[in-house]
This record gives sequence, structure tokens and C-alpha cells, in this order.
Amino acid sequence: MAKSVQSADAKTVKEWYDRNEILLVDVRETSEFELEHIAGALLLPMSKFDPEIFPVIPGKKVVLHCAIGKRSEAAGKMLLGEGHPGAIHLTGGLDAWKAAGFPTEVQILPPVKKPTQPVFLCPPPGSILAKEYLIPLNISAADLSENIGISLNATDALLKGEAPVNVELSLRLARYFSTAPDFWVHLQLDHDMEQARHKLGEEIRQKITPRTAQ
Repeated sequence: MAKSVQSADAKTVKEWYDRNEILLVDVRETSEFELEHIAGALLLPMSKFDPEIFPVIPGKKVVLHCAIGKRSEAAGKMLLGEGHPGAIHLTGGLDAWKAAGFPTEVQILPPVKKPTQPVFLCPPPGSILAKEYLIPLNISAADLSENIGISLNATDALLKGEAPVNVELSLRLARYFSTAPDFWVHLQLDHDMEQARHKLGEEIRQKITPRTAQ
């Protein structure tokens, strides 16, 4: 039996939103978004929605919404079909959000003259290491280097996104920060996969036909 998309009403989503527990994704089209949207929502139009490059965001619920809830539910089913767990859609969409008295904002953008830059949701592990661990815990690059047994140059390269996390470094970081052994190397894989899909995904889809479709 096919899994159904989990739903949440506007009040519940607003509570998650206020606690910064969600990534709110608007699947309406750009013209709709420019007319009115929820502040902080990420725009991924349904017409260009690609579940293959939709990342898993550790520690946050993914809530999809559209105008009345139909497109967001369809997008959720696409994510479930691609193996993404926990997709939630806002019941009643933006209409229900406004009916509950919650705020929206209007953003009229000038005509786009250059191709829209891709939205990257999987930063390199070094960025997450700095923002989520070193800065909050007041750990310097030198301290980290000494505690996990790597050179300061290697740590600096990691923090700048110039060096990837391999399995050995993932084990060292996991031991020091008490994370799962593969946590850091999976962050690297997600980052590399997203970069490759943006760079080569369309070319690969054009040149390679799935065996089952031949």
C-alpha cells in the first residue's frame, strides 16, 4: 500500500515555524510567490520540482505548501516515492494560513535578466562544522586540530570548503563530538551529490535512458 503524505494544519505549522523547527517550502509558481508568500519560505515551483535533488535536512521537518494544499500534497508524494521520509504538507495551503490570521509578505521583484542561480541546500561539511559546533562551543581551529589529531592546515582547508571529509576524518570528528560515525562523511556525500546533480543531472538525463524504458 502506498504511503500517504503526512499533513499538518496551519496552527501546528505556525508553532513549528515560530520555534524554527521546519524548512518551509513553497511549491507554487514564481508569479504567485511574488504576489504573496510566507516570510522565510523557500520557493521550489511545482513545475520544476525534482525530488531527486531534494535533500534531507538533519534536525528539521520539511513542510510543503501551495495555495490550497493540492500541489503540496502531490509534491510530498513525489518525495515519498523518491525515498525521502517525513514529508509534511500544510492542509489548506496559504489560504488556510491567512484564514488563521497568520502574516504573509509581498515581494515584487524586477524582471530577471540573468538565469536564476540554483538553490543549494547542502553546504560543505566544514561550514556546518563551524556554524553548528565550533562557534557555539567556542572551539578554535587550533584546538580542534590538536584534539582530533590533524594539522591546522588540514582543519583550515576543511573549514574553507577546500578539503573534503573522508572516512577517517569522519571517525575523528564523530569521536570528538559524539556523533554517529558516518555523520560527517554523509554530509560530504549530500554536498557532493547536490553539486553533481546541478552540474551534470540534466546532461545525464538527456544522454542515458533507464534500462527499464528501453
